[in-house]
Formats: sequence, structure tokens, C-alpha cells
Amino acid sequence: MLKSILSKLLAVTVAVSLTACLASCGGGDSSSESKAESSSAESSSAEDSSSEPEFVPTTDEEFYEMMKIKSLVSTGNQNPMLDVIAKAKSGEEVTLAYIGGSITEGLTAGADACYAKLTTEYFTQKFGNGDNIKHVNAGLSGTPSILGTFRLERDVLQYNPDVVFIEFAVNDGSDGTYTSAYEGIIRHIYNHNPNAAVVLLFARTEDGYTAQNYMKEIGTYYNLPMISYADGLTYMFDNGKMTWKDFSDDQSHPNVEGHKVVRDMIAYYFDTVSAMEKNENDFKLSPIFLHSDSYENCHIIESDALTPENLGSWKEGSNINTFTKGWTYNKKIEGNQPLTFKLEAKNLYLLFKENKGGNLGTVNVKITSEDGTVDEKPINGITSGGWGNPTVSVLKLSQKKQTYTIEITMAEGSEEKLFEVLGFGYTLE
Repeated sequence: MLKSILSKLLAVTVAVSLTACLASCGGGDSSSESKAESSSAESSSAEDSSSEPEFVPTTDEEFYEMMKIKSLVSTGNQNPMLDVIAKAKSGEEVTLAYIGGSITEGLTAGADACYAKLTTEYFTQKFGNGDNIKHVNAGLSGTPSILGTFRLERDVLQYNPDVVFIEFAVNDGSDGTYTSAYEGIIRHIYNHNPNAAVVLLFARTEDGYTAQNYMKEIGTYYNLPMISYADGLTYMFDNGKMTWKDFSDDQSHPNVEGHKVVRDMIAYYFDTVSAMEKNENDFKLSPIFLHSDSYENCHIIESDALTPENLGSWKEGSNINTFTKGWTYNKKIEGNQPLTFKLEAKNLYLLFKENKGGNLGTVNVKITSEDGTVDEKPINGITSGGWGNPTVSVLKLSQKKQTYTIEITMAEGSEEKLFEVLGFGYTLE
């Protein structure tokens, strides 16, 4: 059914005016308040998109159009995106970046058929001028926003993107760690570039799971554009116009046709905001957090930038996708000698490899603070949800920046097993 609808949409222009129902269906308005001035910042909300529209679709094509309207939770403050569009049209270089999990990476569909690449192509065709539109895809399978906070600088911000799409709704949980990490990503982008256009994208799984509820709260607080393909798909499912199998070949990843659907929802946002006028609100990032500052301005440091005080029974290098600059325990070196570092930080985190089986062991991590305080933490490489992926563990949360001495040894009984330290995450402020 989905492929048939998409084919018809290429050949048929739907002769229905939907403009009048935008406000009641989540289309946003030009009087949005500036981002994050207060927790009461107003924008078109999810509640708006649940209102009954004036137009009632009857054909497959009209339902598809309504799906796109339903997906647009809010246009947020339209000014940053309007500035980027004007920049693109003038011929200046514009970079669109995407960070998220396997959906953004394009698992099952491939890098060239995923929504991120298709969205960049749409933006290029509509607003580009020559070859001035650049593309960065920082999707990484199985990773939540907690890891995204540390990847952001290395995988996204170094390219100075004008637009950043954030997609973690099916990888995140909803406890305080996730909410703080997700907020931290948004704030880090704006601390890097106050003029960036940040867009939140919310996915869902076959069984309906999505972390979009808390993400919508954060998006409303910062008055950001929000696109929920979860809401759009649910609308189609509820009206019998699409099935999950039309959209996906597994439990969570869009297939080739599914990625086109996501592209179309994002294209609808571009079309909507490009028709708007700029408002008079200036951007100002509030010093007040909605959640916490534990993950604001996170950095990652790897073996190319951090030399150990003592390499001990370890060797340089790690073996995991996009994380090859770590340290691996080498059981051939006798004595289980500690891998030792000195690192200046406020909050400190360990990035390591986890799996649900295999020969990974447990390490003991000893952290000595400047004041002599000693913390010890065991970290097990075997976890129930692991699959050979990178993950994060908190080592130390502090009220001030200080120098830590970190010693990592294999725990008793794990001397003949393996462990991969992928790097350290840290904040300085």
C-alpha cells in the first residue's frame, strides 16, 4: 500500500488546500517566543496537533498529506531555519548534520537511501545553489543520547553545521540520565553555534515505544522545531492507511520506502517554515536548565590526544566501529599492571565496549581526586543489553574542575579475559 501511495504522489497533485488547518494541526506560527527564555516558552505543541482539522481526508493521497501535518509537532522559533535557507539560496556553503542511532545511520536501507541523505537532497533541490549544501551523517547503531553527548563534538560540531537533526527517541530511556544527556546535546550545539537550526526528530518502534514525551517537553522549553514520525505513522495506522510492514522490515528500522516517508515529513516542515516570515525574537540560551548540567559541553579524549602515565598490561588501540583509538587489556603482559592516566575534568566518564556474552571481563577503576579522595568502581564488560557496542559509565561527578588520577586493572577472576577502554568523557565547566 505504501509504495502505491508514494507512486501516486509523484504523479498526482492533491487539489486540496490544507493551509487553513496548519495552526490546529501543529503547523506553528510566527509569534513563537525565543528559545529557552523560560520554562513557559510557547510554541505549537503536541496538544495542538491532536485538534480536529477543518479538512477531513478521503483519498489515500489526502491521508498521506494529513500524516505529514500530524507529524509536525511544532515549527518552534522559525528564525534560525529561515536564516539557513536564505544562506543556502545566496550560494553560501550550508552543512546539514544528523546525529542519532541506527535509524539515522541507515541500517537496512543503506547510507544513500536513509532519511538523512534523502532530506539533504530535498533541501539541496529546494534551496541550494550549485554544490553549496554539505552533508554529515553521525548516526551510530544502538547508541543513545548519553553516548551522543560525547560523540557530538567529534562527529558533528567539528564540521560547524548550520542545521542539526537529533534522533534518539527509540534508543533512549526516560530516566534523569537520558533527559539530562538529551538536553546537554541541545545546549552544546548552541554553545558552539548560537545561530544553529536544531530540529528534533521522534521515531517509534513497531510496538509503539518512543521516548518522545520527555523530548517534546525539552523541545517546548527551548522552542525548537519538532517532527514526530511516530505521531504521523500512528495516525496512518489508526486510519488503516498503512501497516508497520509497509514502513519497516523489522521492529524498528524504516525500510527503503519508510525512509522516503520520513523524508516527506521533514520536507513538509521545510516547506512550512520557508513560507513563514521571521519574527522579532532574538535567540538567548537561558542559564537555567530544564533538567541538569551533568552532560553540557561534553568532550571525548582518546589515545591520539591522551598519553597514559603508565600503559601497564594494556596496549594502545581498540576494535569497535568509530572507536579505534582506545586501549585494550593485553593478558600476555603478566602482572595485571594498571593502566594509569592523569586527566583534568569536572565530571568524568568511562567509554568502554560491552557485550552480552563472550570473553569480556570486569575492571576495577580507581579514581584519586586532587584532595586525596579515593573512589573505586567495578565495571563489567558483560551486560544483558550489550552487543559489542560502545557505552558510558559515570566515574566521578564533582562541583569543580580538578585533576584526577585514574588507575584501571582487571578485577580478580578476570585476569585472563578481555576489556576495551574506548576513551574518557569529561566536562570542564
